[in-house]
Amino acid sequence: MSFKPASAFSHISAIQLQLIKHQRILRIILAASPKQLQAHIKDCVINNNSLMVYVSSAAWASQLRFCTAQIQQAVNAQSNERINKIRIRVLRPEPYKIQEEVTKIIPSVENINLLRDNADSLAEGKLKDALLGLSKALQKYNR
Repeated sequence: MSFKPASAFSHISAIQLQLIKHQRILRIILAASPKQLQAHIKDCVINNNSLMVYVSSAAWASQLRFCTAQIQQAVNAQSNERINKIRIRVLRPEPYKIQEEVTKIIPSVENINLLRDNADSLAEGKLKDALLGLSKALQKYNR
């Protein structure tokens, strides 16, 4: 097979046609699957009359294996494919992502001073102690 430049393809390229076919098969699989499994079916591939369905975890793969006969029947009935065998594969889990640090919004020096002054004007109690503690902590962060 020789290399063809992108300009040599027709209006709709062979890649686009393959993608459309792939999406249609995936929609058929989703429609033939139980509702609780549909969100966990991620992708599919057809190769030599064999259908490979990719799911998000082993638990869902185990559940989907009970539905392979109805999926095979639906794909064969609603497309030009003649699937003889269905295999279920589990996708590798996505890597753990560390959440980005939340930027802290610290009040201005004037607002911190207002907190402290309001706390000083209060009678002894939990509220006064809490406001004084808050103003001291905010002053440390504001430096």
